Amino acid sequence: MRPLFVVLLAMVCGYVLASSELPSLGENSAINIEYETRLGASVYERLLAAGLVETNPLLDRYINDLGHRLLAGLDIRLREYRFFIVRDDAVNAFALPGGFIGLNRGLIAHAQSQHQLASVMAHEIAHVRLMHGLDMMKKGGEINTATMLTMLAGLLLGTVDSQMGSAVLFGGMAGGQQAMVNFTRENEYEADRLGIDLMYQASFDTNGMVEFFTIMGQLSGSSEIGDIEYLRTHPVSNNRVAEALARVKNKSDSGDQVDDYSLFRDYLQYVSKLHIPDQGSEYLRALAANRDRAYQQADARLEALYRDSNENIWYGIAYAENLEHLHRDAEAEKIYRHLLDIFPGDYVLSMQLLRLLIRVGRPQEALDIARRVEFENPGEQQVYFVLSEIYKSLKRPALQMMAEAEFHFLNGNSRQSIRLYDQVLASADADPATLSKAREKRQQLLK
Repeated sequence: MRPLFVVLLAMVCGYVLASSELPSLGENSAINIEYETRLGASVYERLLAAGLVETNPLLDRYINDLGHRLLAGLDIRLREYRFFIVRDDAVNAFALPGGFIGLNRGLIAHAQSQHQLASVMAHEIAHVRLMHGLDMMKKGGEINTATMLTMLAGLLLGTVDSQMGSAVLFGGMAGGQQAMVNFTRENEYEADRLGIDLMYQASFDTNGMVEFFTIMGQLSGSSEIGDIEYLRTHPVSNNRVAEALARVKNKSDSGDQVDDYSLFRDYLQYVSKLHIPDQGSEYLRALAANRDRAYQQADARLEALYRDSNENIWYGIAYAENLEHLHRDAEAEKIYRHLLDIFPGDYVLSMQLLRLLIRVGRPQEALDIARRVEFENPGEQQVYFVLSEIYKSLKRPALQMMAEAEFHFLNGNSRQSIRLYDQVLASADADPATLSKAREKRQQLLK
């Protein structure tokens, strides 16, 4: 067993076996959405803590924008969905309880457009919306702690080793494996139907689903790829492809033509520090030069790309970051501000500008921007990390600790938050308003 298996299995075991409130999900029980969400959030947080989730804000924003476009088509929405990239090169995607949907880096690498990736996301949203995972577990009888454990362990382990993951997944379920596979196929048809509807309503090209089926079919016969976990949990049959083809014919006139998917995929390859081939795009080769610290070479490529498309965030951020490496901070700042004029309040651009201002010693100017970003993005923990740096530069320790406390709270460390609020309450630096807020926050955490 690989070491990562141990990490993933411990994540699930540590939460599920420690819980005494696992709801019964048999025939006569109601589904506990709140518990389902907390379970999924706990597993997601453990994946995050283990470094298995890609946290780059530009990449994260891209897939969540796609996901929320699709969610707009749901008639009933009981869950707050969260989409994330898994740092693994296996071709896979999965949905955790509560609507936490993971997309493996390997799957993203093989999709060729935002419409194809959206088809996978729409399909996973449909599984969650139609509660297929829970129905599959109920098919084997009453759900207990061990069943939930094996389901989640199989799901997560499958992102690393397909044979081990599938063995755990199917081995932990009651009933025969063939019956489980047949039931899954029925779910696949239902998820495809709803997924196509979601794509159409969100103006994605529904042909993307059939195109992705074709790619999976080609990969399944490739000796270089080997076993594909996505096809184990999402089998693609000729009948399934035929039905999808028939449905998209009636809904194939949708799909906008603006597609930055290739830039997103290139940037993911760059951030992941994967090998970049010489025949890659001009953008990818520029990113490769930046990564190799050939900043002058990257500057020439990125300047040309940005000059031809100075409203493109992907080009602009890469160009500005490279300019910062060349100590041309004023030019980098000009690019960030230009793009913010086009995209007012954009979180990623604002954070890029904030970090530049802090680095060049302009904390008061950064504070004005950071307060606006905090107001517009209250749940983003990195905002509070930046605020703590700003207050440290301004020599305002009480406010620095307040920002750090909020950062730790959003990071799941309530104990550290309480300690910091205690330090604020004991600080001579804190004004009455700060003391009052610290007491209120501390009391909320103790409830």
